[in-house]
Amino acid sequence: MTNIIDIHTHAFADEIAPRAIRAIEGMSHTRAILNGTVSQLKASMKKAGINISVLQPVSTKPSQVRVINDWAGRVVGNGLLCFGTIYPGQNHWEEEVDRIKALGMLGVKLHPEYQGFYPDSRSMFPIYEKLAEVGLIVLFHAGEDIAFSAPFHGSPQRISQVVDNFPALKVIAAHLGGFQMWDEVEQHLVGKELYFDTSYTFGHLGTDRIIEIMEKHGFDRILFGTDSPWTDQKAEVRQILELDIPDWAKEKILWTNSASLLGL
Repeated sequence: MTNIIDIHTHAFADEIAPRAIRAIEGMSHTRAILNGTVSQLKASMKKAGINISVLQPVSTKPSQVRVINDWAGRVVGNGLLCFGTIYPGQNHWEEEVDRIKALGMLGVKLHPEYQGFYPDSRSMFPIYEKLAEVGLIVLFHAGEDIAFSAPFHGSPQRISQVVDNFPALKVIAAHLGGFQMWDEVEQHLVGKELYFDTSYTFGHLGTDRIIEIMEKHGFDRILFGTDSPWTDQKAEVRQILELDIPDWAKEKILWTNSASLLGL
């Protein structure tokens, strides 16, 4: 078994985890596999044979940003890495980006639906410039979101404009480039200089099509992710191991690509 990095997970501070999970379950009409705590995530990692999980926190209003980043900075270690959060349009976002970097976090998660922005909006460009300048990765929720209705903000076409305009910015498009928008992924993102993660893809897209997108985009730019607690990490690892692709490609997806991107 290779080492494994899960690039896309979620957890919350113990005191708010039950409330956060209930709220998201209510919006998405989906049941969580775990209770949203760090301790259950670590137990899940052990069961699945995952060495490192990367937390991807999302702020839904500016007042949450500093509190979330402080918490994320405290839980780094013992198999957990973290991205930080900023809220587009918040005051003093430049200082918060610097603080995220100083706290030892490796990137920023942006969610066009929960945060109400279009990735290719000109108002976002200074944020991308700053993230590239300080060497932070950006992970976008990409495509549809089951907690929201169309029209959706984070389309593959809009994310492609970010990639084109900011070649120095390291970009991950979650959900194999765009949840339930995989035709648009092939049209606008496949082959470009960005990464796709595999989170919340199995069960929603056939494995033949998953392999096709991976092959076209290049196995060097595919990262294993689960979106835990919304999927089972052990089952997601098994999905990768059972794909009809070479073993070297599985190792790249499960470990090497993320390790290289994160500078491990």
